[in-house]
Amino acid sequence: MKLRTLLAVATAMGGVCAAPAFAQEAPAPAAPTPEKPNASGFYAGGGINLYFLDRDYAAEGMPILFEDQPSPGAFVGRLGYAFSENIAIEVEAGIGGARSEFTTSGGGSDGEIGIETPLGAHVILSAPINRNTYILGKVGYVSAKVSREYLGVDYADLDINGPSFGVGAGFLSGPWDFRFEYSLMTGGDSGEGGVLGMFVMHHF
Repeated sequence: MKLRTLLAVATAMGGVCAAPAFAQEAPAPAAPTPEKPNASGFYAGGGINLYFLDRDYAAEGMPILFEDQPSPGAFVGRLGYAFSENIAIEVEAGIGGARSEFTTSGGGSDGEIGIETPLGAHVILSAPINRNTYILGKVGYVSAKVSREYLGVDYADLDINGPSFGVGAGFLSGPWDFRFEYSLMTGGDSGEGGVLGMFVMHHF
């Protein structure tokens, strides 16, 4: 009877001693890898860009001064190709959307500014934060025409042409990609402005 008791105690102690050793030998669970929604590398979608224009350039040739940056919008379609999960190229084109109204009399709208034929091309560098979220940087070129009307008079269109640098973040849900980004526009007479973009894209 004593022999059986000693054997049981020895077996139990051996299991307790072996447990820490097993825990040390077991490999740590692998970190989650970013979700890969695209098989072909191509993706496409659409969204809206809000353009924050240089105040002096927006008022060029008009008998007014802007206190705030005019911010017209445009509906934009986008096509991209991802070479890897970190590098992609994108092109976009759009049509005029939300025109920015303004007043000089303190009453109703006296005029409005709109964006026509916006175009852009960018190289995208991205880095995953976790399985579904990523951050990005972008560099490229943008162009657009700015249409202007004041007190019923159409003024000459202005051109936006120049380099664009931006940052943003995105969220992946299966093949869907939800993107929020902000870019700075610089170049020539158009001064400095910004573009706030919100997009929904689908990976193929």
